[in-house]
Amino acid sequence: MDHRDCKPRWRAIFVAIALLANLGCNTADEVPPLKQPPPPPAVAAPPPVPQGPAPAATMRTVEVTETKIAEGKALFATCAACHGEDAGGKVGQGPRLNSQTFLAAASDEFLTNTITHGRAGTTMIAWGTTFQPPQIESLVAYLRSLQPVEAATLNEAPLTSDVEHGKQIFQSICSSCHGRTGAGYQETANGTGIGRTAFLDSVSNGYLRYLIEHGKSQTQMRPFVGTKLSVAKLSPKEIDDVIGFLRTQAW
Repeated sequence: MDHRDCKPRWRAIFVAIALLANLGCNTADEVPPLKQPPPPPAVAAPPPVPQGPAPAATMRTVEVTETKIAEGKALFATCAACHGEDAGGKVGQGPRLNSQTFLAAASDEFLTNTITHGRAGTTMIAWGTTFQPPQIESLVAYLRSLQPVEAATLNEAPLTSDVEHGKQIFQSICSSCHGRTGAGYQETANGTGIGRTAFLDSVSNGYLRYLIEHGKSQTQMRPFVGTKLSVAKLSPKEIDDVIGFLRTQAW
């Protein structure tokens, strides 16, 4: 037998054995892949803060004349049962309307809509079936004559609110007068209702910012800016936080 014929065979056998050995070692020494930790649970983004109604295009739309003032004063006798003879308000029945800051921030559209449609959940009924539009204009003219102030320049920028922070501020400062749910007279004896959808859907962010900042003159609602009369010193961001909380929890 020619030994030269055996060399290729032995060489092939050795190669096969080496391959099998390496394969076995690799299999035995193979490290199992590391298990990846599960992804963290998704955190739901907070719902967007309701922005409220669009502001009035024009703050003053009713022409104030002596004739309208006289007619409005006569018609206001019907309103005086809740709002007082001089529109000074009656605690537990109707808020004060004879207020400089209120009339500066309230548009004619706001006053007209409130008189016409009333305010659900309160003693303010809809007068649109009792008074005709010209009569309602006369009522607005009469209210304007009580405090002849210029229309306020309102900040109607979109809200950017920390609702939880607004809740803390409201509960620690505002709830003592307006109630923990903003129900006003139904919860307390000295504050109007500001938590209802019917109210918050009728007032713009600029109106609310102005009244919180400057207060409602001639009432217990004092300013919330850095003045001697301030209840507390709230920053513009904190005021937005309170408004955002109110709009989010409106009922």
